[in-house]
Amino acid sequence: MDNVRSILIAIGLVVALVGVILLLGIAEPPQHAVIATERLDVAVLGFANSSAWRGAAGTLQARIETELVNTPGITVFSRSRLDRLLTEQMLGEVGICDPATAARIGSLTGVNKLITGTVYAIDTSKEPTTVCVEWKNGECVSLVPANRYRLQLLAQIQIVDTRSGQIEQACDCEGEDTVTIKEGSSFGGYEGLLVAAATDIASDVSSLLISSYTRELHYGLYRSVTRKREGYVGEDETSRFSRSDLNTLLIVHFNRVRSGDLFELHWIDSSGKTVETARDTVTNGQWCLYELSLTDLQIGRFTVQGYLDGIKAFERAFVINP
Repeated sequence: MDNVRSILIAIGLVVALVGVILLLGIAEPPQHAVIATERLDVAVLGFANSSAWRGAAGTLQARIETELVNTPGITVFSRSRLDRLLTEQMLGEVGICDPATAARIGSLTGVNKLITGTVYAIDTSKEPTTVCVEWKNGECVSLVPANRYRLQLLAQIQIVDTRSGQIEQACDCEGEDTVTIKEGSSFGGYEGLLVAAATDIASDVSSLLISSYTRELHYGLYRSVTRKREGYVGEDETSRFSRSDLNTLLIVHFNRVRSGDLFELHWIDSSGKTVETARDTVTNGQWCLYELSLTDLQIGRFTVQGYLDGIKAFERAFVINP
């Protein structure tokens, strides 16, 4: 009975928490835009290895390349072609931050970003613990001795621009993985943990590229809008309006921008004429509400265009009916 009561209490707490989140949260506008501030054509170069673990640099390089290949918006130059070009041109991968060398590789490959770095430490450990081998009613009833194996991979990652040869981004990254094995069972070795730890770092590199060279926002057109704390909640999202609506309302939520980015909005009629504009300096997480009065406008097709630092972020068409 006590177990049933505990489960019911836990379910009640989860339901209450979900309700609070729904009450306090602000729903995103339905339209989503990711703006590339520059193209991301990258090459993953060899990594130096300052650790005592042979093969660690190659593992990290391979995991980063795989992660970037599978990341939308990033084009990765073939590793085999890159190695062949470097050999043919007698270009080593040491000293890649030299502007002339970076520019040479950029011209040979067409990439604008080079990813490289150093594996500078790998720490492994084994510590005694216990593992549950039998459960009843959601509770462990049998523990046995076990060992927890842990591997931590530490690396410095650099993103080099081929045009300037300068390091644009750098980070000290950490990846980690653990496995717990019952005492007496065979441990396959740390290689699998190394791959998982390198995959963690690869994910960080992908996120660093996306956050550094792209912006993100959500937007939507509505007939009515209400204020909710620091944001706005739209009602009746639509692309069809009538004169009786009086205004077309646009909500924009800047999910990921740089503080000080300039946002420009253009309302354009069917002839291509701009009927109204707006400009704002925006910050990360900011909500903005824009409106276009329909009173003096002709019926027909219109568009609203948003630009972030001069780059088109979105274009949304809508119609004004009688």
